[in-house]
Amino acid sequence: MKVCPTAHEITVEEVLSKFENDFSLVAEAIENGEFAFWIGSGISRRAPSLGNLIEAAFDYIRERANDPVTTASFSPALEEALNLAEVDPTQVRDQYDLPLRSWPEYRQIIDRLWNKYSRVLDIRVAGRDADFVLWDAIDIRRAFENPAPPAAEHLCIAILVLEGAVKDIASANWDGFIEAAVDRLSNRLPGVMQIVVDPNQLRGPAGRARLLKFHGCIEHANREPAVFRRYLTGSYTQIMDWPEKAEFAAMCNVIVGLATGHKTLVLGLSIQDTNLQTLFARAKATHAWPWPCAPDAPAHIFCEDQIQQGQRDVLRLSYGDAYSDNSSAIHEATLLRAWGEKVLIALVIKLLFDKLFRLMELGLTSLGKESVAAELRPSLKALRDDIAKRAIPSEESNDRTAFVNRAISLWSRMLSMFRTGSLPANEEAYEVVSSLTPKLISGDQNVQAMGLGRLGVALSLLQHGRSAGLWSLDVPESYDLTSGALTARAVREDAMNRPLFVVKSATDAISLQSQGAFANSNAIIVHGDDTWHQIMGSAVTSRRVSTPPGRTGQIEETHVSLGNLISRCDDAETLQRQFIAEMML
Repeated sequence: MKVCPTAHEITVEEVLSKFENDFSLVAEAIENGEFAFWIGSGISRRAPSLGNLIEAAFDYIRERANDPVTTASFSPALEEALNLAEVDPTQVRDQYDLPLRSWPEYRQIIDRLWNKYSRVLDIRVAGRDADFVLWDAIDIRRAFENPAPPAAEHLCIAILVLEGAVKDIASANWDGFIEAAVDRLSNRLPGVMQIVVDPNQLRGPAGRARLLKFHGCIEHANREPAVFRRYLTGSYTQIMDWPEKAEFAAMCNVIVGLATGHKTLVLGLSIQDTNLQTLFARAKATHAWPWPCAPDAPAHIFCEDQIQQGQRDVLRLSYGDAYSDNSSAIHEATLLRAWGEKVLIALVIKLLFDKLFRLMELGLTSLGKESVAAELRPSLKALRDDIAKRAIPSEESNDRTAFVNRAISLWSRMLSMFRTGSLPANEEAYEVVSSLTPKLISGDQNVQAMGLGRLGVALSLLQHGRSAGLWSLDVPESYDLTSGALTARAVREDAMNRPLFVVKSATDAISLQSQGAFANSNAIIVHGDDTWHQIMGSAVTSRRVSTPPGRTGQIEETHVSLGNLISRCDDAETLQRQFIAEMML
């Protein structure tokens, strides 16, 4: 029997395979906007460490309990913290003047309080605000100062938002990583995401997506504490009160509506808090999800190694008696068994290549060559899978953020050159294919007019030659315009690296030429249309030499016209053969 890899062991390529097979309905539904994302701390590893926050709170209270001036107020709080950690205060009283880190019980206390964090935040000090431990003892605003850049998960969520696949996100996290990722990748375009912390913000202008921060937001609380401090929800009492308090009623109703009307992809969220379970119970009472769910995707998908207790509770609440009779089948259908980082990277890669294929299909079908698109698809899929193989953790950070940042840069570079004949105006931003989903992209006349289907054809043909062992493809040698979108190299001893450009039209090639992109005189330019070929005639057919160019010939520019090749090739095999002949690496 085949042993399935754990969430730790599985690769991005293997997650893609799941999306092609057992979880194909899930992937298709996510791509087309049927899922809302539910986000928890598991995707925000760059947020302040929970252990450090617990330690800060403990030491703040300990120091004041040890001070004769404040001991009366703070000693009960310290004793409560020790009791939560299952440590007898009388046994450690002689250590009150020492930092917690030096205590022999340090690890025990941190580990036990970690699982009782909401109880720690509920510790009260006479004469102080109810959120004193969070706001003052921990000093949560300072803890979140100078945040790290967004990680792979946040960047991928931002891409899925910009590409129209994700329209609603419910987040229990206080951090601003998702907002920072959307801000950066959208080139700081205002209004892309509607952020809701205060229920009044529900009445604001809509964005491409809506981020419901139902447990509050530290950035809002820091900027306007008088308005947003009260929405920071973390203590046990706050969590219990949340579904019932009037000030949260509007947010609660929206969240219940989200759980009722959208399928749920859970990323880094255990759903152990009772307020969340209450929301799913209310959603079921409003309109229950069916089991079996076929022909639709399951209502809940968990990106975990094993289904957690809180998630199991949600399944029981959602499916009722059907869960009792089908628990194994429900678990198998809902447990993706891959961590959020890998799932999100796989979703982005799949979505982009599905859109490229759909645009390629639309473009070739309009020419009566739909079968050619189907025959080219395996090569496009092979390129996609080869990219997924490169999605491995970096040695420095042990995550895939470096890969995602590099992939965004290379993708945006290629798309910008194709569309405009120039480098991206902002190398930190992301070039969007289309804000419409794959099912709706046929209605996006602008993206079709851009000829992105021809980019799909070019990439498929390039991958075919690569798979046939005729040439290699690699990243550009530098960020300079002269390095092209890719580096191509013939598979022979005397071959040399050549910059490869893919452009939609002669106009973009001329733009690149005017900027000095072809200064090295050995560039390969693949044109989406046939204009260059028509203007220049036989003068632009691929360079042909009788001897290997590395020995006696000087390599010159090579222009390949996809428009011309497609018009005269009626099947993929002929198109592939003619493309290889034109490339002449």
